[in-house]
Amino acid sequence: MKNTKRMVQVSFRIPENLRQIIEKYVKCDLHINISDFFRDALREKIQRDAPELYRQLFQEADQDGAE
Repeated sequence: MKNTKRMVQVSFRIPENLRQIIEKYVKCDLHINISDFFRDALREKIQRDAPELYRQLFQEADQDGAE
C-alpha cells in the first residue's frame, strides 16, 4: 500500500512585522515557502521539547510505509 500523508490546514495569526521577518528569512534559507518554514519549526520544537512524541511520529510513519 502506498504511504500517503493526509494534510490538514491550520490557521493562526501573527504580527505583520514577524511575518515580514519570516519572509526575509525564508528567502535567505533553504525553505521553499512560509508553510515549509512553519512545518520545520514545529518538527524541531517537538523534537527538542518532546523527543518521545517525535520518535513515535517516525515509528508510525515507518510502520505505515511497511504496509
